[in-house]
Amino acid sequence: MGKIKRITKVIGIILAVVLVLGFLLLKAPLYYQARSYVVMYAYSAWEKKFSLLERNDIVLKIPGGLSTPEKDWFPFVMTFNDDRGFSEFMGRDLSLTILYNFGSFSWNSSSSAFFDRDSPYFNSFYGGYVVQENEQNKIYGFTEEGELNLEETFAVPQYDFKYLVLQSLGCPASKLKMEILSQEITKDVEYVGYEDWVRIDSLMLVNSPEHKFKGSRRAYIQYGNPLLKDNNEEFRTMVTHGRIYARYFPEYNSTVYLYIMSPNINTLNHCDESILSKSVIASK
Repeated sequence: MGKIKRITKVIGIILAVVLVLGFLLLKAPLYYQARSYVVMYAYSAWEKKFSLLERNDIVLKIPGGLSTPEKDWFPFVMTFNDDRGFSEFMGRDLSLTILYNFGSFSWNSSSSAFFDRDSPYFNSFYGGYVVQENEQNKIYGFTEEGELNLEETFAVPQYDFKYLVLQSLGCPASKLKMEILSQEITKDVEYVGYEDWVRIDSLMLVNSPEHKFKGSRRAYIQYGNPLLKDNNEEFRTMVTHGRIYARYFPEYNSTVYLYIMSPNINTLNHCDESILSKSVIASK
C-alpha cells in the first residue's frame, strides 16, 4: 500500500504541474516542450530507482543535449525498465533497463525533431541498454566462447523500437518493421575507457514514425504531436543507419549496449564523436 501511495503522489504532483503549465501557456507551442521536460524528468527519475543501474550499483552516465552547443537532442537522457515485457518477448527470465534520447523540440513547434522529416534528427535515437540474465551462469548477447550473439543483440533494439516506440504511437502490429539489410562487425574496439567492445554497424529497414494525430496518446507527452497532415502513407518503411557497441561486464553480471540510430549518417557519426563516446561506466 505504501508503494501505491507513493506512485499516486508522484503522478498527482506531475499532473498538477502540467495543468498549471497548460493554464499559463494556453497550449502555445512552448507548452508541449515544457510538458515533455517536466513529465519525462519526473517519470525517468522514478524509473531509475528500480533500474539495473541501482540494483547492480552501476554508474552509466550518457550525456544529453545540454552537453553540446547545438539545438540537437532532448536536454537529458531518460530511463525506462521493462523486465516483464522483454522476458515475454525472449521467452526467458531477463531484466532490461533502457536509456534513451531523441531529437529536441523547437521553441515554435509542438513537435520534437523525432517527427520532423526535414530535421537531421528525424526518427533518431541514442542511448544504452543494460541486460541481465536472471538464470545463473548465463550471459546475454554472447556465447559461452565469448563470441557475439548477433540474434540476441539485435533483439534488444528490435523490441524497443517496434514494441515500445512504434506501438505506443499506434503503428499496427502488421506493419511493424525492423530488418537488417547489411551489417559490419568490428571486434576488439576500445570505447569509453574499456577494451574488448564489439561494434556493429548496420543498415536497416524500419518504420517512419510519421502518422496523423490520433487523440491523446501518452507517447505524445514525450515526443510532442505528429506532423503528418497530408495523404502520405502512415508508418511507411524507410532505410536507416544503426550502430551498437556491445560488451559484457562480469563485475555487474550485465551486458551493456551503447547505441545510435539515425537515417542521417552524419548525425550518427557526430553523435558518436561528441556525445556517446563521452559516456561514463563505473561502479558506485
